[in-house]
Amino acid sequence: AMQWVMVLTFLTLYACAVVFTNLVGKGLVTKGEVSPLAHAYFGSVPKSLFSLFKLMNGDTAVAEPITRYATGQLMFAGFMVVANWAILAILTSVVSDNMISSSQKANEEDDRKQRDEMYVQRVRRLKALFHEIDKDGSGCISTGEWHSMLQDRSLRRELIDATGLCEDILNDYFECLARDARQRRQAQVLQEGRVKALAGCKELEKLLEYDTFIDYLKYEG
Repeated sequence: AMQWVMVLTFLTLYACAVVFTNLVGKGLVTKGEVSPLAHAYFGSVPKSLFSLFKLMNGDTAVAEPITRYATGQLMFAGFMVVANWAILAILTSVVSDNMISSSQKANEEDDRKQRDEMYVQRVRRLKALFHEIDKDGSGCISTGEWHSMLQDRSLRRELIDATGLCEDILNDYFECLARDARQRRQAQVLQEGRVKALAGCKELEKLLEYDTFIDYLKYEG
């Protein structure tokens, strides 16, 4: 955006330089009378361009050849409004907007890092909790193990604190993410390419892979 402000500033100065060269440098404002100062400051477009740049930066001495005339005073005032008020206001706005955008990006990056750090801590706590419950080391929590964990006050408090969710929502997660034990065993048979006995697997028993549970909780709580 800054480059476009520079382009706009140059085009404004160039357009005004053409006007001042024709009106002041050729004596149209002064009724045909061109003073040495007017010729020195506005005798050509390059001279006018440089003189207007100086005027834009506060050097009002270049305006002496035209301030004795009403038309020249209006030209001086009009240029100051356009150059010092409008252009500088646009420049200030662009700089402020860039600073705000940079600040927002920095804040978003800090928030993302903080969320990632909190998620790492959450994963560590939940895995330690589930490993304690998962007696057979299968990587899954059965329905019985889940309910046993919720019945234990210390384990339930740790689970709620680590996830930031209430017990009812945690139960909803379990019901949504847990798979029927028989279906999971069948999937293992197909995946591993070998036959496993499915006898003894309760129809209503469900198994929750706690890695899946943790992944779903990444932005919850």
